Amino acid sequence: MSSTPIIDGLEIDYDAGVARLCEFLKIPSVSTDPAYKAHIAEAAQWVADHLQQSGLAAEVCKTAGHPVVLARTTDDDVADPTAPRVLFYGHYDVQPPDPLEKWTTGPFEPTVRDGKLYARGASDDKGQVVCFLEALRAYKEAGRKLPCHVTVMIEGEEECGSVGLPGFLEERHEQLKADIVVVSDTTMWDADTPAITYAMRGLVYFDLKLHGPNRDLHSGVYGGTLANPATVLPRVLAKLFDDDNRITIPGFYDDVAPLDEAESNRWAGLGFKDEDFLGPLGSQAFGEAGFATLERRWARPACDVNGLYGGYMGEGAKTVIPSFAGVKVSFRIPANMDPKKVARQFTDWLKEQNTGGCRWEIEQHGEAYPVAVPVDSPYIAAASRAIKQAQGRPPVLVRDGATIPIIADFKQKLGLDTLLIGFGLNEDGIHSPDEHFALDRFKLGCKTHALLLAEVAQVRSAM
Repeated sequence: MSSTPIIDGLEIDYDAGVARLCEFLKIPSVSTDPAYKAHIAEAAQWVADHLQQSGLAAEVCKTAGHPVVLARTTDDDVADPTAPRVLFYGHYDVQPPDPLEKWTTGPFEPTVRDGKLYARGASDDKGQVVCFLEALRAYKEAGRKLPCHVTVMIEGEEECGSVGLPGFLEERHEQLKADIVVVSDTTMWDADTPAITYAMRGLVYFDLKLHGPNRDLHSGVYGGTLANPATVLPRVLAKLFDDDNRITIPGFYDDVAPLDEAESNRWAGLGFKDEDFLGPLGSQAFGEAGFATLERRWARPACDVNGLYGGYMGEGAKTVIPSFAGVKVSFRIPANMDPKKVARQFTDWLKEQNTGGCRWEIEQHGEAYPVAVPVDSPYIAAASRAIKQAQGRPPVLVRDGATIPIIADFKQKLGLDTLLIGFGLNEDGIHSPDEHFALDRFKLGCKTHALLLAEVAQVRSAM
């Protein structure tokens, strides 16, 4: 890798960028474990230092959780002070590296093998964050002002729930005003095809306990005389679905937007194959009747049991009727659906079920709204132009069946749409041993973000 001209003499020194990324990856910024607290602070300061070296005044901000790094350009930093403002969001924290014995090289010993950089956080999300930071640095090193305004917000607890971030958005509302959010924490369509994710499903999550007798009972003495929570609970769960795998909660589908024919046709042209997606998992396509797999993933709601527990689960036999049984249930909901309404519908439905005298304990663990950006957005057009210049081919427009709760917060609290432009791949091993990020995709990310800033600068004058 070497320096390569981007536009008007602007160059990015990719080798130096990789060296800086390796410094970043050496910091074990595991957010969920208090033992790493000092390293969290070290990582936040590393981000702030990088931004300051790029000419932005950066602040390490205290929150209810881990610190947020915040930086903003002023009119003096920008070629055209009237240009739009991009808010770039990412995270500097990483998942725990366990199991350590599964790593070929140490999780915090960045190593290049076969054109890929291996380390915890290489793809999720330090590598993708540094793509944007290096784009900013390139303008500084070229002695050029940025083409548009930029705000950078990098948090330190995305991997453990971003507990402090919603409050930070409210507290710093004025400083976070922007025209569009850009996030690099997603994937390309394939190794050669970048993607812009324009919609994500929302989430509703429950932990339910069905309580029966006040203690575990001898199944010989009490079997057949009272309701067993471990028997009743799965019977109730089975009623959630009909024979077409549709969710049976009354009114559940009332707000689901019908599929747009043009959108479905565009998805059909992506070359997606069920066997490629599910075959390696030893599974086959299954779900709501009448819809293709991509349609079910991206534009239809889903309900899943995420875990069942209760009773005796050790080795051998213990003949008991358990005092309770539990289940974790999640709903993924597409655009137009309201997570609060879904939560209310589900809890009302549960309370209507015959449980033989067993009692529900219902705990809702969280919710997030679905988000969608109109595909005719001028910012999607600007991002598409930047990607085409960087890669030599236009991106595909995709949805995602997953949820990034902060994206909904950007919309709900700041009124901002988000462009998700990622350079990872599903096979990067994020959250797993031997996580990695290909150097050619690091280069593509740096180049794309540099071009994106220039393209975004043209949006307001074109509107």
